[in-house]
Amino acid sequence: MCAPGLGLGCFACCPPIRPPGYDHARYESSLRRLFVENTAQARAGAPARPMLGFWCHGLGFLDGGGQRVGCLWHPARNNGRDLRGPTGYQEKCARESCLQARAFAELTPATAAALIGLCQGMGSFAFSSPTQNLLLRLLAFGPEVATATAALTPAALADLAALPWLDALAPTDGWLLARLIEARGPAALTAPEAVARLSDLARRLAQALGPRPPLAAGQPLRQQADRWQARFWTALSGRARARPDELARWQAALAALL
Repeated sequence: MCAPGLGLGCFACCPPIRPPGYDHARYESSLRRLFVENTAQARAGAPARPMLGFWCHGLGFLDGGGQRVGCLWHPARNNGRDLRGPTGYQEKCARESCLQARAFAELTPATAAALIGLCQGMGSFAFSSPTQNLLLRLLAFGPEVATATAALTPAALADLAALPWLDALAPTDGWLLARLIEARGPAALTAPEAVARLSDLARRLAQALGPRPPLAAGQPLRQQADRWQARFWTALSGRARARPDELARWQAALAALL
């Protein structure tokens, strides 16, 4: 998602230390001035510097039109040389990948192209914003929901804001929504009662799980299921661990409710 094509670029994760809920788009006017300065300094050969607080001097414009923001010290910009070392965060910058990027990487090329086409023409401030870019919100629900959404009619796909669950549900419910789509078809995505239906399903499933034990035993859920399913069960049960027989019981309870 950092550079998915069509001239798009995401810098939501940059710099790697940010306040909770931070959105670059809220500060676009002031950040633009700073990015112009950073870009000019980098072109003049100024060396990389340590990151200060929430600010990195390596962020700047990658194009001449001031639309695409990215790392000026990234190896892709410097003939393979990684200049991020002096920031103190090179390893973190090179390692991290957001949840949306992981979901996007699991999509087929055709699905990825259909979804990313919705963002054509967006500058980096809008594309990186979870409030302005609905695709980021969609991908947070996981690759299964994103794939099902991409298969909707062109009119429905073009109007993501009309999907009733995109704002109302927690992204951790994405795996459960995917199971509902499997059971009831793609209409589960667009039905006006989608939010109420899934919320009721989650409530009844939580009751079937029973109370949370004081000390959760067993194996980490992420070792027994894919990241999307494990994330859902952790959010619903408040547990990061469960015995294999417990997980099997939870899955059977869901199957019975569907």
